[in-house]
Amino acid sequence: MINALYEPFPEHISVEGEEYPILTDFRDWLRFADLMRDPDVSKRDKVYLLSDWFETRPKKINGKTVNALFDFYYARELEPDADDDEAADDVDDTVIKPPVLDWRIDSRFILGDFRRYYGIDLISIEYLHWWEFRCLFAALPDDSQCQKRMAYRGVNLGSIKDDKERARIARIQRSIAIPYECEDDMIGAAFGGFI
Repeated sequence: MINALYEPFPEHISVEGEEYPILTDFRDWLRFADLMRDPDVSKRDKVYLLSDWFETRPKKINGKTVNALFDFYYARELEPDADDDEAADDVDDTVIKPPVLDWRIDSRFILGDFRRYYGIDLISIEYLHWWEFRCLFAALPDDSQCQKRMAYRGVNLGSIKDDKERARIARIQRSIAIPYECEDDMIGAAFGGFI
């Protein structure tokens, strides 16, 4: 884990003892997220296109390279339990939940929240490191549009006892829903491989 207050954010990824300089601006990693979610791009093409995130293309892009890029995307070194394998083992992988955030769908609210709370114009800012962007995003207050939308999307309607309140939350959820489709392997995992 790194301390974001005094340790510099990385400008490279390390794979098998070699360092590869990568793009680090937040816009590049939002493009990365869009590419990974694009159903019209095959997995093979996605792996090939990952070379666009390197300053200098590595000799080969293998599973370790892909994992290192995803670790950078998720900013795992900022998380307290990033190196805790036991915590990862406790996670139930069979529960598939719809996403509560979509960088593209929520982009206008992200723009507004960054201007309102930080005075940052994400359109005209010259550079903002992806990890700094993630830190600022995570620190948005509960009354920000992004946090409200994420909270509403994450509400389990079954846990709400009051019928009127459940109906109100359900209407809000429908109005801000993120289109979401499970891939076949995710559906199979959700049903314990019975499909």
